[in-house]
Formats: sequence, C-alpha cells, structure tokens
Amino acid sequence: MTSIANPQLKDTVTRYFADQGEEAPTWVETHGLLCAFAVGPYQGPEDFSTALEMPLPEAVAAALDELRARLLTDTLAGERITLPCLLDPYQEDDGNDLASWCAGFLSGVFLYEQQWFTEDDEDDTMANWLLPMILISGVDEDPELDEVWRDEKLVRQMGRGIPDVLEEILLHFQGPEG
Repeated sequence: MTSIANPQLKDTVTRYFADQGEEAPTWVETHGLLCAFAVGPYQGPEDFSTALEMPLPEAVAAALDELRARLLTDTLAGERITLPCLLDPYQEDDGNDLASWCAGFLSGVFLYEQQWFTEDDEDDTMANWLLPMILISGVDEDPELDEVWRDEKLVRQMGRGIPDVLEEILLHFQGPEG
C-alpha cells in the first residue's frame, strides 16, 4: 500500500502550510491534490500554486512535486494508494476527513477540467469515476446527489472504493492507451 512515506518532504510541506493560517490546506487536502496530479493531468510544480490559489516557495513546490512523483511511481509499480484519512464519508474532522481529501482531489481535477472530461468520453466513464469525490466533497449542490447521499450504504461503499477508482483513473491517463 502506497502512502507518502518521506517524512522530510512531508514536513517541508506541512510546516509551510501550518504557518499560512486557516486558509492553507490541511495535509489531507494536500494529499488529495497530490493524488489528482499523480493519476491525472499535470504540467509541473507551478500547478500546485495555481490549484491552491496561493504562491508557494520553490522548496515547497519542489517537495510537492517530489511527493507527487513518488506517489505516481509507487502506484505504477502496483502499490495501492492509502489515503491519510478514514474512508468514511460521514465522519467529519474539520479538514482531516474524506470530504476534505475529496475537495483537495477535485481542485486538481478542476485545474485541467477539459482534459479530465473530453468529448471522447461519450459513456460518462470519467463522470462516474469522479462521482464519489464530487458527492462526498459536497462541491456540487445537485438535488439528485442529495438523494444519493441519503443512501448511507451506497455512499460508504463509494468511499471505500476511492483507492480502486484512483487506479482506474491512473490507467486511463497513464496506461498504454492513455
């Protein structure tokens, strides 16, 4: 199971964000963003500043880039991504819960929305893969999603399935035909 296990790089990132106040992302939100850039479109370290809507010192951007690269390498080697939070969509922990991870992930998706949702995706595969993150993050206030949210068994199943969805997305973008 792959988790970001480089304490020095993680410490560089978390210390910087801790000094930025309440507007800075938590480690769980940051991990979500790292996963989006590991499995999906990514141009370079400047993407982190853009997605987070805040300037980042070069050392922090480099640490994020290295963490993303390690996550990608481990995942391509067959390791399963381990999220730094419980996979329980109904557990709330102010920035350290699955909803926060999903919000961080979606900030990476929205940065390259056109690449994530192409016209070639006629069968809505990507929308289906991203549905758990959209639902759990709460970013979309669609009444139909409210109905789905009430089905706790289904939503919990969706939450537990996020690591598998990440593998599918990775294969879509990074696989032999991606």
